[in-house]
Amino acid sequence: MNMFGIAIALAGVILFLAALLATIRANHDAPIPYWTRPASEGRHSLPMRALGAGLTIFGAALIAQSAGWWALIVVLAGPVVAIVAIVLHNARVRRPAR
Repeated sequence: MNMFGIAIALAGVILFLAALLATIRANHDAPIPYWTRPASEGRHSLPMRALGAGLTIFGAALIAQSAGWWALIVVLAGPVVAIVAIVLHNARVRRPAR
């Protein structure tokens, strides 16, 4: 059950980050807001993000019994990477062209 939970959580994180990548590509020259929807969303970004978050939480719940606090790190990995990616994207977009 532990390997199954890890595989599901990993698939969820990958889906979540693929949705973010699609959104960043759709907004290559516009900043992505933190608390509202971006001007343009990537193709199938919303369902991929929802499925990715659900799979991540389900996988973490499956490994929580044996992994303890590491399951929380699995759940937080996707959103932390997403926030860093959005911060870097917005900094790149706001930088003046040379």
